[in-house]
This record gives sequence, C-alpha cells and structure tokens, in this order.
Amino acid sequence: MDIYLHGVETIEQNNGPRPVSTIDTGVIGLVGTAPDANDTLWPLNTPIPVYGSNGAVQGLGNTGTLKDAIDGIFDQATRVSQTILVVRVEEGEDITETMANIIGSSTGYTGLHALRRAPDLHNLRPKLFCAPGFTSQRPTDGISGIAVSDGGSGYTEAPAVTITRGAGDTTGFGASAVAIIDSETGEVSEVVLTNPGAGYTTAPTIALTGGDGTGATATATVGTVANPVTMELLTLANRFRGGVIKDAPATSASAAITDRLDYDTDRLLIIEPMVKVFKAGAVVSQPASARVAGLQARIDYSEGFWFSPSNHVVEGVVGISRTIEHSINDPAAESQLLNKNAVACIVRSPSGGFKLWGSRVPSSDSLRQFWSVRRAHDAIMDSIELASEVFIDKPFGLQVLVDIAETVNSALRRWQGLGATLGGRVWFDPVLNTKETWASGHLYVSYDAEGPAPIEHITFVFNRNTGYYEQLAQEAIREIARLSSAALPAA
Repeated sequence: MDIYLHGVETIEQNNGPRPVSTIDTGVIGLVGTAPDANDTLWPLNTPIPVYGSNGAVQGLGNTGTLKDAIDGIFDQATRVSQTILVVRVEEGEDITETMANIIGSSTGYTGLHALRRAPDLHNLRPKLFCAPGFTSQRPTDGISGIAVSDGGSGYTEAPAVTITRGAGDTTGFGASAVAIIDSETGEVSEVVLTNPGAGYTTAPTIALTGGDGTGATATATVGTVANPVTMELLTLANRFRGGVIKDAPATSASAAITDRLDYDTDRLLIIEPMVKVFKAGAVVSQPASARVAGLQARIDYSEGFWFSPSNHVVEGVVGISRTIEHSINDPAAESQLLNKNAVACIVRSPSGGFKLWGSRVPSSDSLRQFWSVRRAHDAIMDSIELASEVFIDKPFGLQVLVDIAETVNSALRRWQGLGATLGGRVWFDPVLNTKETWASGHLYVSYDAEGPAPIEHITFVFNRNTGYYEQLAQEAIREIARLSSAALPAA
C-alpha cells in the first residue's frame, strides 16, 4: 500500500526458511505411588516436573514406587540433566486397586492420563513412559475376549461399547473395546478389545449403544490377559509419538516371551529381569524400567535420539534378579533367545558391568523392528511439524512454498550430517497438490528419510591361507643364511 512520505523508510522482509529445532526426546513420564508424600508438594493425579540429575527431591517420602524410580533414573544421569514428569496416584488396598488408580480416567485426566496436561501446564511433552511395578503382571481376571452374539442390522456407524461390572463385582476396572461393522451387511462383525482391564470377578455386561442400527449384542469372557497399565500407556505413546518401557515378569524366559506375545507395536521396549540395587543397607530387587528410561534419556542428550540404549551400562546396578545366560557369539544363549523374541534383557557383560542387551520391539511389521528407528522417525516428524507452525495461514505464493520446502530440506541435511538419518529430500507431489486442494487451503509436502538401524549382527568371515607357510619358509631361509654368514670367520 502506497502512503505519502517525505523521507526514508525501511521495510523488513521476513521471508526465508526457518530453522528446525530438534524436539526434546528425553522427557520421562513416570507414574507411581508415594503414600507418605506431602500432599501440597505432590498432589494426586497432577504432573509435577522434576528437573536436574542430582537435585533434592523433597517431600516424596520413602514408601511406594516413585522414590525408587526417580533414584534409578538419576543414577543414569552421568554428565547430563534429566527431566521427569511425575504423576502420583493413591495407593490402593491391593495391587488390583492400585493398578486401577495408575490407569485412572481418560476423561477426568487422572492416573497416567494426567500426563496429557503436561504440555499446557509445563510446556513439556513426555516421550518415554513407564510405571515401574505395575507393568510386569499378566492378570488372570481380565476380559480375555468379547464375542458378538447378535450382529444386529442397519449399522452404517459403529455403536459405542460400554462395559459394566457384573453382579457382585466391586474390583473390575480398565476394560475398553470398540465395535467393528460390516459395511456390506450392516451388522456388527466384531468387538475388539483395546484394553483387557483386570480384577473382574464375574463376566461383565457388554452394551452396544448408539450408532444408527439396532439389535447388536455381545458377551465377555474373563481370563488371562495382557497388562492393562501397559495397554493404557501405549495409548499415550501413540498420542505423544513416544515409547513405553515395561517390565517383563522376571521369572523365566518362557514367561517373558509369553508376555511379549500380548503386544504388536513398535512403541514398546520390554525389559527382563529385575535389577538388584543397594538400598538402606541391603540388596533389593527393583523393576528395571525406570533405569532404562533414564538410560535412554541420557543417550538422547549425550549421543543422539537415534541411538539405541542396547549395549550400554545400566548404572547403579549390583546384580540382576535372575541369571540370564549371555553370549555375543552363541545363538543358543538365553539372551539371544530373548532378543530374538523382542525382549531386551539386562546381562552381566563380558567386558564388565551390567548392560542392556536388545533393541527390538514386539511388532509384526518387518519394517518396524527397532526401537531406535521408531524414535528417530518420531523426533524428525515432531520437529518438522513444530517448525512449520509459522507458515500456517500465510497466503499461497512462490516464496512461501520455497520457504516451506527449504525448511524441511535444511533440517534433513543437518540430521544426515549428524548421522540421525541416512538421507532425505522434499517434494510437492502433483497428484496430491491440485488447484482444487490449493484453492481449499490444503498443501501436501512430501519428504522422505530413514533412521539408521542399529548394527545388530556382525559376521566376520575367517579364511584359511596355507600360502603363508611359503612366506614363512622364505623368511626362515633368509634369516638362516644371514646367521650362517655372520658366523663365518673373517678372511
């Protein structure tokens, strides 16, 4: 817009690509109990940030699970600072009631769902989730299956699934499910459990309500199920593009592998067994998940978010709760069996110390095998999205399109230089970007990248070469001749 001015002015242009800052990947979301905690300093169901690696944590008390978990995380904080979002829940009368409190309510933001308030309250987004002491159990009283007894009719929208405790049941908690409809028949074809829950003394009632059809019914069966706390933590991991670190049963390799079969996700790292630590003048066993979370956070800050925590020493550990046979070259060793089945383990390393061994996640997708690759891709996507906020609501134009593309390109070049990716490029797909999509305000920006997989298997090929005997013989002949000539008397 032209305005009259008898003088000089400067117009500042704000064009150009934006720097992409890598997100903080090491923020730990920790959920547990502390019955003796100061209620003012540690209110229930509230995310409280703990900063630093060696600062005093006051008012938490010495009972429950939180104090030990925080100590375990801080044990790993060698030369780096740790950030923990701590959620304290009420300790129940038994493990079932406490697990129900750990899960909490997704609508009331209680239990582990209190971590969803952390971005607004503290500008912190948890990326590593754990609830030590509450993720190793495989309850025998969860909902093991839901069978559709009548598919009903007329459904084009899936009905909601409501699960209600059976008569006389006062302890069942945590179960949830979704209904799937058959678009051709209009019937409810399946009810899929999203969390099996636990503590059900009788089969609960299943109600299918809402939707636009009628008549669908289903019944539930109680049995052995996956850990409900882990299942609920995975919902947070999906929301925050994070990862869950859970403890295996710590009883046997068979039990750990059976536990692993409950999951199909690339956002879960399963740890076997428990660790032994020195506490109050005695050696005690504790869940390992908090220490592994602290270890991963330390690696993120000191080496990079694309590094696996495997083959790193877990600090503060004096032993493990059960012996795991370990070898780096014997595929029959127990550690190899566990790793093959996507269970990471803590072992006594031949080079010294107790190390985490294993990088695989329990995913059926062969492209989603490694924990570190999943985390690398998450960090890249989150960082690019946050850096691109400045471009929202700007009008379409050549300069802004170039700026968006170069914002992504410059970040990909930097990450490739650091080793976080093997490469990357950006493009505008003409099939997706049409005059209609642009006229409606929608821009598609395509880019690729690939986080480096950890080198899990090195094969050295040894070859026999008897030709070296010929070389040895020639050297011996020359040396003997030299010694012989040196022994002759002078003329």
